[in-house]
Amino acid sequence: IPNLNGNLARNAGIMPSTFFNDIRIARSFKLYENIQLQGIMDVFNIINKYNVQSVNPLWNTAGVPTAAWDPRQFQFALRLTW
Repeated sequence: IPNLNGNLARNAGIMPSTFFNDIRIARSFKLYENIQLQGIMDVFNIINKYNVQSVNPLWNTAGVPTAAWDPRQFQFALRLTW
């Protein structure tokens, strides 16, 4: 068996930790007796952490991020019920 000396570090293909934190804030307003308006705000990835989705599995660039999850996003909505 030939001597195989690789330079790939142990656990090089393991991805870094992922942390998601989302929040929803909602408020209801009664307009009439049976009509209600609700304002909604959703925030995704509040702290805007760089979350790695995928890493390169090839031996020469193992562990290098190739894709990431979305950065901080806001979503607003109005809901009318009657």
